[in-house]
Amino acid sequence: MNTRHLIAAALVALSTTAALADDPTIDTTPFVSTLSRSDVKAEVRQALKNHTLAAAGEVGVERQAVPASTLARSTVKADVLAARSRGELQPAGEFDLATLHPSAGRTVSFTTLARAR
Repeated sequence: MNTRHLIAAALVALSTTAALADDPTIDTTPFVSTLSRSDVKAEVRQALKNHTLAAAGEVGVERQAVPASTLARSTVKADVLAARSRGELQPAGEFDLATLHPSAGRTVSFTTLARAR
C-alpha cells in the first residue's frame, strides 16, 4: 500500500510542475494612440479606396490578387452553352471527387448526375 501512495505522490508532483511552466505574462502598459480620430478615419477611407482594407477577422491574412480573365464574355457563354448541350455541366452545389482528385480512380458522368435529378 505504501508504494501506491508513493507513486501517486510522485505523479502529482510531476504534474504540478508542468502546469507552472505555462505562466502567461500580461502586458499592463496602457496604449496611447499617436493619431487623432480624424487621422484614423482618413486612413480607413484611403484603404477602402485602394481595396487594401482587410475584412473583419482577417487581420494578418495576405490577400492574393485575382488573375484577370483573358476570355471574352461571349466566348465563355458559348462554351457553357455547348457544354450544356453535351450534358457536361454539373448541377449547382454538387461536385465530383474524381475531377478534384483524378488519382482516386473514380469517374462519374455528369450526364448521370443530371438525369438522376
